[in-house]
Amino acid sequence: MMPNTIALQEWLQVIDEEYLSTFVADGGASVKFAVPSSEKSKEDLYEKVKIRCRKSDYLFIEVNAEVARAHMPQDIFFTLARQVDWRLLARRMILRMAAGQGYRVDGIYPHKNIDAFGDEINVFDAIANANDLEASFVIREIRPKIQNAVFKNTKMTRDFRVCMSQLCLQEDIRGEYTGQPLLDWLKGDNMRISGVRPFAIHTSINRNTARYFIESALYWIQHVGYAGTVVMFDNSRVTLARNPKDGLRYYTRPMTMEHYELLREFVDGVDRLTGALLVVVSNHRFLDDGSDRGTRGYGIYQALRTRVMDDVRDRNRVNPAASLVRLG
Repeated sequence: MMPNTIALQEWLQVIDEEYLSTFVADGGASVKFAVPSSEKSKEDLYEKVKIRCRKSDYLFIEVNAEVARAHMPQDIFFTLARQVDWRLLARRMILRMAAGQGYRVDGIYPHKNIDAFGDEINVFDAIANANDLEASFVIREIRPKIQNAVFKNTKMTRDFRVCMSQLCLQEDIRGEYTGQPLLDWLKGDNMRISGVRPFAIHTSINRNTARYFIESALYWIQHVGYAGTVVMFDNSRVTLARNPKDGLRYYTRPMTMEHYELLREFVDGVDRLTGALLVVVSNHRFLDDGSDRGTRGYGIYQALRTRVMDDVRDRNRVNPAASLVRLG
């Protein structure tokens, strides 16, 4: 093994002990850069991180620059949103509020509750049944809590918390689910604001607002009970200097610069993120110093390079807690 690389298992142990088990679970956030030595090493990295997320109840998110526009923050949010079960998060929040009110919630699951006939039970009905109460009484008790704990929670941007409170209220709907316009808006499937204006939402998710929605989503995921969120962001595609014309996204030099600016903003604004570990996974082209005009490594954007390069390096050992590591 080359002296400037670190074994994957050794690095993951540090990530486990120093970040996932403590810092991130306590609400902190960190941005790491990892350069696997091969495609097999990258596959191992993803698989092992997924296993750790399942064991520790972290939400695992994948973003790939081959598909998502890695230089556009709204695409990052939409990619995240499409991998989140927003109704599940709403039900987790409802159960959390019910437990806080002293209701019995043992045996009630946020995923799905089934009655003796095999039909899905409304989560409010499930709470009512578990406590020998009328569902209407439970709803009247919890509705004000939704307003106070969600709608008035200023740790989330206004229209995001309006959406989350509406999703919680939508779980009371019997029959056909009527919250689909909210889900379509979150996922970017319908970006027209007219679709969600009846829910008192007035802001589009775009280049200027997406960062606030990303921050709000990461906070919400942990707030409803997950340990946090791990985002694996594969940006290898942006380092290609020539267009392979293979049907996947290609990034011009200005687009690559925009992407590096976006990463720089994540690094500088990490204190605004909650319960999150963002791992930027790249390749050896990413490490190019920019001396060659034709390269697309982080060296072409010095503001990012100076934030992730090693300030102090040992000749024989790698700092496993460094911002950027090369995985052997």
